[in-house]
Amino acid sequence: MTTPHRATAFLSAFNEIEAFLRDELNAKKSDGFSWMLRHAERKHLVTGDQAADLKEFADLRNAISHGAYRDFAPIAEPLQETVDEIEHIRDLLLHPPLAMEVLQAQEVITVHPDDDVREALSWVRRTTISQFPVYDGGQCTGILTTNTIARWVSADLDDNDHLDARTVREVLEYAENSDRAVFLPRDITAAAALDAMMTPFPEGGLPRAAVITEHGKVTQKPLRVIGGSDIKALLDAS
Repeated sequence: MTTPHRATAFLSAFNEIEAFLRDELNAKKSDGFSWMLRHAERKHLVTGDQAADLKEFADLRNAISHGAYRDFAPIAEPLQETVDEIEHIRDLLLHPPLAMEVLQAQEVITVHPDDDVREALSWVRRTTISQFPVYDGGQCTGILTTNTIARWVSADLDDNDHLDARTVREVLEYAENSDRAVFLPRDITAAAALDAMMTPFPEGGLPRAAVITEHGKVTQKPLRVIGGSDIKALLDAS
């Protein structure tokens, strides 16, 4: 019985990935693999780590394809670990787990800027919720985090030993630049959601949370809030 060459398995997985990206990006035949990777990363089809690995795999593919052959088989053989890794990436791209599938069900609590902040404090005491999307006029205008609440408590108590703020709007004045969320669609993959959480805003700072809505729009109802405690589950699924 003939043993399959590792190079053959590697090239098969690489070709499936290339065909997938070309189809997803509606790329032309003249569009190279590096071009597709850049656009795929921008569209969250692949993560930054996957893109970096695939760039290296592209060099290996070229070396195998253009190298010497003996009996119709390439002489150069990738390591089994390399084959396993590219097949893992292929499986994730062709059959990616969705973030909503790998994360535990969660009750999403929203607040309005004019709500009494004690309502949010009550939820903090009774649950493990640490991020509250702020909705005003049917649109998410910010996110109230326990970090913001802690800064408010510290500053407000230091003023006169009393908590004077009464509304969510007043407490949001203590939010920092990083107390923001990104918005993601319901069908976001676990890998793409993780990538979005790890991508700094243009002006700096990582998102404090990600809000999943039907199509990733701020005008839609929140379905799930992804926070720091969800990172491990997303990593395990990537």
